[in-house]
Amino acid sequence: MIADLHIAGKLILSLSSIQRYCIPMLKRIAAAFLAVLLLLSSIAASSDLIGDALLIADIPITYGDEGFRERIIERTKGERDPVGLVLSGGSARAFAHIGVLKYLEEQGIVPDFIISNSMGSIIGLLYAAGLSPDNIIDFITSTDISAMFSFTLPLEGGVMLPSGLEALAEMIVGPDTRLEDLDIPVMVICDDLVTKREIRITEGDFTDILIASFALPFYFPPVEYEGHLLIDGGIVTLLPLETAFEYTDTVIVSTAFYNMPDLNLRNPITVLNASFDIGKNQKAAEAIRSHGDFIWIRCDVESFSFMDFDKAALMAEIGYESAASASEALEGIHRSGVSQALLDDRAELSRRMEEAERSQMFFGRVDTSSPSASLSFDFTSNQEGNERRYLSDTSNLALVYGYRNGPFEAGGIFGGAFNLMTQTVASASLLAEGFMSYYPADSLRFSLEAAFTFGHDPDWYIPHLYVRQGLDWIILHRKGEYMLSFREALEHTTGFVGRNALALSSGVDGDIALGMFHLYGALGYLMTADDIRFGNIHSFIEASFSTRFSPQGERGWFIDGGVFSRVAVDGRGSVPLFLSDGYLSTVLRSGSGYWRSSRYHNTMLSVSTGYDFRVTPTFAEFLILENLGIAAYCDMLIHDAAFDFSAGVGFQSAFSIIGLLEIPLSLRLGYDSLSDGFVASFLLSLRY
Repeated sequence: MIADLHIAGKLILSLSSIQRYCIPMLKRIAAAFLAVLLLLSSIAASSDLIGDALLIADIPITYGDEGFRERIIERTKGERDPVGLVLSGGSARAFAHIGVLKYLEEQGIVPDFIISNSMGSIIGLLYAAGLSPDNIIDFITSTDISAMFSFTLPLEGGVMLPSGLEALAEMIVGPDTRLEDLDIPVMVICDDLVTKREIRITEGDFTDILIASFALPFYFPPVEYEGHLLIDGGIVTLLPLETAFEYTDTVIVSTAFYNMPDLNLRNPITVLNASFDIGKNQKAAEAIRSHGDFIWIRCDVESFSFMDFDKAALMAEIGYESAASASEALEGIHRSGVSQALLDDRAELSRRMEEAERSQMFFGRVDTSSPSASLSFDFTSNQEGNERRYLSDTSNLALVYGYRNGPFEAGGIFGGAFNLMTQTVASASLLAEGFMSYYPADSLRFSLEAAFTFGHDPDWYIPHLYVRQGLDWIILHRKGEYMLSFREALEHTTGFVGRNALALSSGVDGDIALGMFHLYGALGYLMTADDIRFGNIHSFIEASFSTRFSPQGERGWFIDGGVFSRVAVDGRGSVPLFLSDGYLSTVLRSGSGYWRSSRYHNTMLSVSTGYDFRVTPTFAEFLILENLGIAAYCDMLIHDAAFDFSAGVGFQSAFSIIGLLEIPLSLRLGYDSLSDGFVASFLLSLRY
């Protein structure tokens, strides 16, 4: 009995221990097991979703399909098969489509809808908006392509911003224009970084879609649209031919394929670019083989580089001839002609284009329709560009924050200021600058800037200040023929504990092209003062004249000659020589960029001869060297009874990024008798 009770006691104790210790543990195990099951279920569900996304990646997303079809039916009245036009990509080669459109229109053939991608979409969108083929070629050739784009930090996914092109498109077509309102229905093919699917767009903001159509990865940031991040559709599909057959059986195709046999396929960048073309070419070939019932206008521009943006007019002519060679195949196509509504729109658009061209011709800018901000690079030499600076002799490498709203621009610059004209080692200092410009008229500009540089002797923390107020008025201008302008500027520089200087300048500048000669002339007044004391004020008259003789046209051999003179008119002497006068000497490197040694005058005679090369070397079709030239120069300086000279060789060129963004540069190496030593200068100009 006692033994039985002992056993029972042990059993009760064991059950109690199980209840106290094991059951909570079992609950934890069960909860953990349930959590694992839920996690596995979640992973499985996610895997299904990923699998589904991959399986539907080849199914396009279309926006506005129903409205697109209705607009096509409105054009045909449901009585005939619509005429569809497909415009392929091809970067600069897509300019051939302009000639194709011109020929088709001359034959009375106006498409009932257009399907395009990449650069073909720019041509198609502008045409559908109402611009004639001649308007489009004028739009392209009269525009400074480099001014349409700017370098930026790749914070949004691209290293260039097309803000200038966006503003120009809005000015011509209108800021509120939408795709569904265009005269001709258009479908733009893009690709989406989010869903990895093809996006077909027939509705939305005109300018946004235009920018998205050529948003080449790395170069331009993707464009947001309905939750997507759109990039150039030509990256995946070179020829959206199959899409057109979903809306009609009558299709005209204009292509600008790429076939350059002399590419260096051992260059890593070329290999990367060519590898993208493999899949696109295969898909294009498959689409062409599977649809034999279309009219193919194969534009004979396949040997051109995708960077040949300066050959737009030539490629348009080739496109016209290519379309004319397909005249027999086009005989059965319906000829609706240009509608009166389209003609009315063209009259208004032509007027806007004239306004845009007038706005651009003066200062290379277009007013924005809404406020915009940008972050870009500034790499400029103060001795380059259209704004003459007497008291600043540095080159800047900095970040620029810019704000634009209509005719008003402002911003800030932070980086480094360098003196790159030296006998030994270039000097550098920290730079902080603010600037603003106001354009009350297309031909008139008011500007103000203030720059602090740190790093000057004796104490690095004591800044050097440069302030400039400017007024520029372009009185007469005809692009490529003549220009007459008035300028005024007030400059002040001070080291606070060191030298101060003041310069007030004004004058008239002009240039004119006469056959093989290009003539430049200027007449002005200059007042200077040291230490800003009225007793140190000096007045001068300055005049200059120069010409270029180029018997072979824009490229080839040339001879430059010129004369410049600055004369004291107050009888007080101290005639200055500035770095901006063009004489290369290290004695001018004084922080404010001038040197006084003459009592009556400084007169300089300049002569140079050289050769502007016709070739445009490229590096893997990423960088292109434009305006390549070399020359020997000799500048003779006569100051009172003394004579000095600076002579050597000069090199000039412009680096172009994929043919869109230019960085002009010049380099001079020589000997200067004034400083009795070797002298060199390196100047750049890039501020967008």
